[in-house]
Amino acid sequence: MRKEAVFFTVMAVLLFAATVTGLHRGEGGGSWSDTVSALFLSGDNKDLEYFIYYLRLPRITAAVFTGMSLAVCGVILQNVLNNPLASSFTLGLSQGAAFGAAFSIIVLGAGSTQFTGSGVVLGNPGYVAAGAFAGSLAASAVILLFSFVRGMTPQGLILAGVAVSSFFGACTMLLQYFSTDSQLAAAVFWTFGDLGKGGWTEALTMAGVCLAGTLFVLRYSWDYNSVAWGESYAAGLGVEVRKVRVYSLVVTAVMAAFATAFYGVIGFIGLLAPHMVRLVFRQAGHGFLIPAAGLLGGVLLLSADIAAQAVLYPTALPVGVITSFAGVPVFLGLLLRRSIKNA
Repeated sequence: MRKEAVFFTVMAVLLFAATVTGLHRGEGGGSWSDTVSALFLSGDNKDLEYFIYYLRLPRITAAVFTGMSLAVCGVILQNVLNNPLASSFTLGLSQGAAFGAAFSIIVLGAGSTQFTGSGVVLGNPGYVAAGAFAGSLAASAVILLFSFVRGMTPQGLILAGVAVSSFFGACTMLLQYFSTDSQLAAAVFWTFGDLGKGGWTEALTMAGVCLAGTLFVLRYSWDYNSVAWGESYAAGLGVEVRKVRVYSLVVTAVMAAFATAFYGVIGFIGLLAPHMVRLVFRQAGHGFLIPAAGLLGGVLLLSADIAAQAVLYPTALPVGVITSFAGVPVFLGLLLRRSIKNA
């Protein structure tokens, strides 16, 4: 327990440090003293107060709870699918969301664009988010239907996810081929994982979905521990493995769908956070692993977003670029490690 307490303490310190850094850096500039004064509404810089309360704080909130959601999804999917490479990103939910957004922009005309000095501004972001949400749920529904097929193995569901990813990717490319230049720019812009897309409404909605989903899966932490030892072992202990798998797929699909609909495609957080925790706590149960990975996921995504804003300051890179650069080596390393283990 001492080791777990140290971990949560370190994560809390890192989260506090990243939050303070995120409040100071970003649009609007300002010194540390200006930031503190604006945060407590005690200064004369009303512009900086606006930047902090309507741009920086929503972005920080979004980063923490989106990272938590993606990390928790990764923990659960890797357990119920018995595959360390499973996540909402590798199962095709992100590609489904990208297709839904492209469909809203190109076919339904929901993405009328304006070109500004800072990039592309979507005319109807709410409709685009709704389309992305529908596309993500559609992808998850396909995976869920395959889970009901008799004899379908967890490895089979991973392959189904690969097929779903390829299908929605092809559909998205087909739409983009027939789009206008402005529609293409809007569709491509949306696929960039960017935490600056939403405001307080999206951030607080994401927080509610994240907390509700995390509390739900924590109820099944003992079942997940049993499933980790094998489906036959879990069934012998009275665990309804299929029921747990279906519930888990539904909850993780909703959590990932909200995250992707609001903030675009952010990959590999669902892989990085769970495996980083497992490297330190090899025998950890899911009662600890779920909140630990979630907290680490929030810290990772917030740190990545701060790095994305700092690399080419004052230009802010999409955070999805940073997480992909960090996640690809880990993904390839897991594949190599798994191959060596099975050789």
